[in-house]
Amino acid sequence: MKLFSALKYYLSSIPTIINNFNFWSFPFIFFKKPILIKTSKKINLYATNLMDIWTIKEVVIDQCYEKFRNVKKNDVVIDIGASIGDFSILASKKEAKKIYAIEMNKKLVEIMKKNIKLNNAKNIIIINKRINSLNEIFSQYKIKKCDFLKIDCEGCEYQIFKKISLSNLKKIKYIALEIHLFNDQMKKEFKNLKNLLIKNKFKIKEINNPVHSYLKFLFGLKSS
Repeated sequence: MKLFSALKYYLSSIPTIINNFNFWSFPFIFFKKPILIKTSKKINLYATNLMDIWTIKEVVIDQCYEKFRNVKKNDVVIDIGASIGDFSILASKKEAKKIYAIEMNKKLVEIMKKNIKLNNAKNIIIINKRINSLNEIFSQYKIKKCDFLKIDCEGCEYQIFKKISLSNLKKIKYIALEIHLFNDQMKKEFKNLKNLLIKNKFKIKEINNPVHSYLKFLFGLKSS
């Protein structure tokens, strides 16, 4: 852990939490699950633990996946690692045309369904299964384009990109993914993934995690 950077990050987040959440309800997470988290973005979500709350802060308030491109009206969005539905619901509120919310954990999917209903979110297709490759998604759901690809799947990101066809890669305009670097093999696969994206005309950006050295964000925006 990066102690100084982490302390600075957490302290700077306090005003964001106070100004954008019903923060007084947070302690109830230890006694009642799930609890309702209300945000200033008019997106309210059931959360089951503190990590859910922190993720809502990063995804909904900080919009961490939209650093270099926002979700736009009529976008086709693929959300791999959709969890409790925070990003998919955010995309729905921004009038995305279709959102494929992919989550393998059944318990998280049940919370996601409640959150989708709570927010009256439209155009979200829930896919409760493990995804092994992007080819599988594009083929099975006959996806002709993907304007926004968001991935946070706890280290499975490299497998998802392995053997992706060039025709499917060309369908993607913007990629935002959390990178996991737990070991040397992952570091090698990360380098290969960057090279793949650069070779296929993505302009890439990296943002280091302020707390953990083994995490970072990678963004890829297709060059025109």
